[in-house]
Amino acid sequence: MESNWNRRRLLAVGGGLALAGATSARADAGAEFVELWPGGPPGGERVRVEERRVAYNWPDGRVDYAVEGVTRPTLSLYPPASRAAPKAAVLVVPGGGFSKVVIDKEGHDVACWLAANGVLAGVLLYRLPRDGWTAGADAPLQDAQRALRLLRAKAGGAKTGALGFSAGGTIAAALAARGEAALYPPVDGLDARPSLPDFVSLGYAWLNRPQAPAQATPFHGFTAPTKAFLFHAEDDPKVDVRNSREAAEAIVAAGGQAELRIFPTGGHGFALRSRPPAPEAAWSGDFLRWLERLES
Repeated sequence: MESNWNRRRLLAVGGGLALAGATSARADAGAEFVELWPGGPPGGERVRVEERRVAYNWPDGRVDYAVEGVTRPTLSLYPPASRAAPKAAVLVVPGGGFSKVVIDKEGHDVACWLAANGVLAGVLLYRLPRDGWTAGADAPLQDAQRALRLLRAKAGGAKTGALGFSAGGTIAAALAARGEAALYPPVDGLDARPSLPDFVSLGYAWLNRPQAPAQATPFHGFTAPTKAFLFHAEDDPKVDVRNSREAAEAIVAAGGQAELRIFPTGGHGFALRSRPPAPEAAWSGDFLRWLERLES
């Protein structure tokens, strides 16, 4: 089903889409790792956690990694594989339920794919709200603001946005809604740069179902015009698909533009791991085509 609402557009499409040939990749040694905060991130006086990399195994033998207890947030930069000027720049924000950061499947793999398609990608390793940071739920949003400013400085004028998965989608949505808020004291000249993304993509993001108290989430609703691409599986057992449906409606109501892809299958956390003919595998190609339309 497709609807055009003049300048403010909501496009909802079911699962019968052309399938994309996205491929998963492992992080390569060419990534540039940048610490976000010279001298350490703000509000860490009560933090006692230790950063650790945790492996988890898939039934087919694959091994992925997540990071817990993040104390040194970083941005891992992946330049376009062609070394040409980037078509766009994308801040990749992995999920993990705010208890960990799923850094491979929803981070480095996605960044390698974007770089192969001419996009400058930056993977955000962000702090977790329950680890004692003074900012609480806004700690990962502080990291996202700082990372977007850094990525924008590297982008050479290309449009700069964010692609978030699950809890990372919550952060990306918060960045679109509250990116201009002064959430931390300026550290250096980088903080004079804009921290509002030009666009966001939200993959099976938790936003408003179940509704959380304001202090428990960095996302407080869409209040400013936003250009967004959203995708979700109807059979997601962890994050209700109504999160994406209602978010698309709210974005349009706030004066923005939203394209929504709802797929019949995929469950939760599929990222780039689904393969054609799985309907949800189409999101990646659809996202790249949407990004090209934004550039024109």
